[in-house]
Amino acid sequence: MKIDALLLGFVVLVLFGFIAVDRLMVAGFEPEFKKLEIQRMVTSNKLASAKIVYENLNHVRDLVQKNMIFLGQKDSASHETIFFDFVTTCVNDLKMKLISCRPVIPTTSGNITTYGYDIEVEGDFFSLGELCSKFENSRRIIALSTFEVSLVGQNSSESAATHVISESKTITIRMHLNTYRIQKG
Repeated sequence: MKIDALLLGFVVLVLFGFIAVDRLMVAGFEPEFKKLEIQRMVTSNKLASAKIVYENLNHVRDLVQKNMIFLGQKDSASHETIFFDFVTTCVNDLKMKLISCRPVIPTTSGNITTYGYDIEVEGDFFSLGELCSKFENSRRIIALSTFEVSLVGQNSSESAATHVISESKTITIRMHLNTYRIQKG
């Protein structure tokens, strides 16, 4: 029993010794831990910024590759096919109805070839805004040059301004879009 009490006392004494040494050592490292945490946060922010720059540079590279004509470049599909696939995908994603998509004869001015399209879709005002956003974020340069909005079933003599138009009403949108291809000079 005496040996058990001595052994228990020794273990408790060693335990208190370890705790005291640990507290003294950790207290000395606390400023270092704070410095390391600040460095970790700075590094994490720099990595996040680098990732954003990397994604933006990839987007710019894609824009250049999709909108420029390089010597010897062969597209796997025609410009019209790629554009039509993009438009139909966007319209379907937004649950709109594509009524027509007619290409206009391309025009060339200097190194820039302009491909025009007359498009008519049905949807609501929210989906029109989303469609314009998709055009803006496309890998092809797409410019919405003109558009006309009318309520579905509206007489041509009636004005949309005479009606209270809510976001949920079905509208017809006629628009002219231009896409561009740039010949590397």
